[in-house]
Amino acid sequence: MGNAYPAQRGSAPTYRSGGSSRELHEASQPEGNTKIPAIICTVITILVLIGLVVSIIFKNPYYIITGMFLAAIYELWRTEGYYTKMESLGILVLLVLEILALRGIIKIDLAKEFNAKEIYLSYRSFPLGDIRIILPIGMVLVSLGLLWRTYGVYTKWLSILLVISSLVLLYLVNKAGLGQILQNSYWF
Repeated sequence: MGNAYPAQRGSAPTYRSGGSSRELHEASQPEGNTKIPAIICTVITILVLIGLVVSIIFKNPYYIITGMFLAAIYELWRTEGYYTKMESLGILVLLVLEILALRGIIKIDLAKEFNAKEIYLSYRSFPLGDIRIILPIGMVLVSLGLLWRTYGVYTKWLSILLVISSLVLLYLVNKAGLGQILQNSYWF
């Protein structure tokens, strides 16, 4: 009876005498079960899409925020790099602040605080105003950074969900803010 023994992680498996093709297949499979993340991402995607539709129909951002929380928490758990962890955590913090701002607990008008209507960063202008509008813009930018930095299938999947959700949240909170960020963005 032959057994497959990988020489070292990432290398081709080696065999003792009589290794079968099944042993070769099992030794060459990645560690861990990849069906569970796919199922979790599918369920989160369905919930986010339901939240998107319900939020747009009822013009209530809380439904999409709920879906974004699920995606952001799983994204935080799945990411491994320092910057991607910080960006995932940043989206969660921005979501909490957005809920507090929508509930009226946090009331800050950045245009009055900075005495300007817009701020220029990297040769692009971003609108200033009520924090309820600024936070979704920050979520769009952070989720785009997350999309750019992630390389795994599931983290990329989740970051795409976060980008779309952030854009819908921005649309629900302020349509003009969405138009301005799309107008000043570097991909158009």
